[in-house]
Amino acid sequence: MRVSRRDFIKIAAASSAAFVLAQYKMDIIKVFAQHGDYVHICWLNGAACTGCSVSLAQAADPDLLEVLMSITTYTSGLPIALPDWMYVVHPASGSLAVEYINDWIKHEGPGPKILVVEGAMQSPGFCETGGRDFRDWVQDTAQAADYIVAFGSCSSFGGIPHAKGNPTGAMGVQDFLIEVGMEDKAKGVINLPRCPGHPDSLILVLASLLEGVVPELDKYNRPKAFYGRNIHEEQCPFRAFYDRGIFADFGQSEQGCRFKIGCKGPVTWADCPTRKWNDHTSFCIEVGAPCIGCSEPAWPDGDYAPFFVELPQVPTLLGYPAESWGTAFAGAAALGVAVHLARRAMKKKTAEKHKEKGGD
Repeated sequence: MRVSRRDFIKIAAASSAAFVLAQYKMDIIKVFAQHGDYVHICWLNGAACTGCSVSLAQAADPDLLEVLMSITTYTSGLPIALPDWMYVVHPASGSLAVEYINDWIKHEGPGPKILVVEGAMQSPGFCETGGRDFRDWVQDTAQAADYIVAFGSCSSFGGIPHAKGNPTGAMGVQDFLIEVGMEDKAKGVINLPRCPGHPDSLILVLASLLEGVVPELDKYNRPKAFYGRNIHEEQCPFRAFYDRGIFADFGQSEQGCRFKIGCKGPVTWADCPTRKWNDHTSFCIEVGAPCIGCSEPAWPDGDYAPFFVELPQVPTLLGYPAESWGTAFAGAAALGVAVHLARRAMKKKTAEKHKEKGGD
């Protein structure tokens, strides 16, 4: 390589282009292989649907098997294809599973210990595993961890389990650690929200941490490389329709911006349009659905609910509602000037609103 692996991880994480991961796939694998026996990852599951584990299993270029097979067992050189502990893929269960987790907590030696949490935290009594409250497990593993990664919206901010009306007191890992007096650990939590979490973001973050590189984070502890761009302002493939006042009323079968069917792109920060999903095939808006804003702290409540209802404040262009832009201006020149002025005004207003509600 012309650059060090440490620099490469910075470059790869900062890029949203899928081809960058494919081009440097072997280098990502080498990062894991280089650390060999010294990769120590404990993956715990709280209140969630396990969709984030399934999402990770769908990783591509490199895929999950390529990454895990690079980790060898002690000095044998044989692949183990497993982290130290992960509920979904590990064959151990019962007392043996508890033993694995405790071994990870007690482990001392070279290499970082990385805790990955999938799923929300809940009030005492709502989630128990291995004869203990899940909260106790997270406290013990967080105390032992060098790095903590919250993968998916549930572990980052509470997600679906903490939606309005839930009885379990569900919250993200960071808020939980603050609640139990572990503020220092909470500050270092790396949040990777989305429902489900994106495999690229997790693999790149894990590789970065193994190299000792902590990604630059926004105010919600999300890596700016993945959550630093607004979907509507900078990335949406239907943005031209929005500017022309052409809106879809139903979805997949129509051309037009998805704003009227509930798209939350204007208040959502993520790289879904450029990184895409399912081996970089497509993403929500591209297949006709609106963005539901699953990367944001307030989701699924606040401005993000209901999913298929437009945002409460409809942007206007010189006083005209968005849906009537196409007929409000007779001349193309007038429309062009109006759009230019309105976009400047809306961008400023959106930025101010976003500062109040969160985002970067």
